[in-house]
Parts: sequence; C-alpha cells; structure tokens
Amino acid sequence: MKKMLFLTFIVLTAFCNSCKKDNFDIDHPDVETFVKQLKDGTYNKYETNDKGENLWLKMPKFSETHIPLLIALSKDTTHIKNFPVNPMSSRSPFPEGRSYFILGEGLLWIVDGIIKATAYTSLDPFLIDVSKNEAERYKGITTREILKVQEIYANWQKSNRALTGNPLENSPYRWF
Repeated sequence: MKKMLFLTFIVLTAFCNSCKKDNFDIDHPDVETFVKQLKDGTYNKYETNDKGENLWLKMPKFSETHIPLLIALSKDTTHIKNFPVNPMSSRSPFPEGRSYFILGEGLLWIVDGIIKATAYTSLDPFLIDVSKNEAERYKGITTREILKVQEIYANWQKSNRALTGNPLENSPYRWF
C-alpha cells in the first residue's frame, strides 16, 4: 500500500511540475522559458480575433531587467519557424531569400525595443547592413554578422549602466 501511495505521489508530482514548466506568463516573462519554447516550437501566446482564431504571436512584456540575459542568449543562431512580429507590418518578416527567423537576431530585436520603450523597434525583426548595395542589403545579414552585432550589444551593455542610446549607432547595421 505504501509503495502504491509513493508511486502515485511521484506521478502526480511529475505531472504538476511538467505543467509548470510549459506555463508562460506573458506579463511576467521568463527569458529562458521563452527561448526554450521558441526553439522547440511550443511558444503559443497568440493575439486572437472575436472568433478565437489565432492572429499573431504576442510579444512578452520584457523590461530592462531582462536585457542582460537576452543579450547573453542572443549568441544562439538557431533557425526558428515562429517569432512574435510587429502586427503593423504588412510584408514578410524575413529578409529576401530567407524563410526563417534567427533566434539571436530576434532576441536582439527585443532588446532594442526595450531600449526604445516599445514592443517593436522596427517593422520586421531582422538586421540589414546599410554599407552594402541595395540589392545585397535586403537579403539581411549572415550568422557571422549577427554574432558581431551580439558583441556590439554586449559591449554597449557593459559600458552603459543606464541602458540608453543606440547600440548600433556607430555600426553599419540597422533594424529593417
């Protein structure tokens, strides 16, 4: 009998813990849970219409306290299928020739939005290099360049306690 009660306790504990891990509070977001869900395709906080149909993924309410971890995790250049996008944009959220988001690039986009006190820093969550000619510029930037931009943000964070200004100001990179 004790063995059966113990087994029941273990199963219920495991079940309750697994429910907690997948629960995501958009108003009080956990960066690591958000990133995990983006990577495994389980992030599912959608804006819905009157019929309850999913429209677009909602942006969690991140704040300045989240910036250090977002920047640290932006080294991850995993290709992901879904990411919260600006609902005001009427075009594809990807650069020309790309049909996926790059996780680190998206996380830096969130950081830039926090700095500018807006949920969306630009219409689309990808970077361009304005030093390239027009034909190349709109293809976005490479994974290697995203890692360079990650370093720019990391250095900006280290030297800017107030977390103000534009980290990309002295670089050729801009949000599209």
